[in-house]
Amino acid sequence: MRKTLTITYPADPTRTSAMLADPEYHKTRVSRVGLEDATIEVAPRGQGFVASLSGSVDPSSLPAVAAKIVRSGVSFTVTESWGEPAADGSRTGAYDIDVKGAPVRASATTSMAPQGETTVVTVDLDVSVTVPLVGKTIEEKAAGRIGAAVADEEARAAAWLASH
Repeated sequence: MRKTLTITYPADPTRTSAMLADPEYHKTRVSRVGLEDATIEVAPRGQGFVASLSGSVDPSSLPAVAAKIVRSGVSFTVTESWGEPAADGSRTGAYDIDVKGAPVRASATTSMAPQGETTVVTVDLDVSVTVPLVGKTIEEKAAGRIGAAVADEEARAAAWLASH
């Protein structure tokens, strides 16, 4: 499944990038999904940065159709990387998503650009669930949750930016 997402942050790219490079902000992202064993690491890379989140998800937290296939926990690492800023603050980046314990492959390319007083991040996501007969159903269930995740990200970011 391929899907393009748009996330709007209420700040310029410099403030948005600083937020995305802050480990404390990533802790708010982790709290969204209730991961208790998450590990967060953020490291500079030139004028860009790399943020990695590792953890595991209990099968009971998965959609019912996925929980039937996954018998034990699913461990994952999500690596968000952003390159150096252009003169206008825009950047390109990527998400690399490594999932162990489930037949899932996911990755994304990203771009960040100023738009007036905001920053728009475009995420071109590619997710594949390789399970005969039900793989597409699982992909559709995941796609159904994306809108809520984007809305939550925008709300958390707005609150973070207002308080920092």
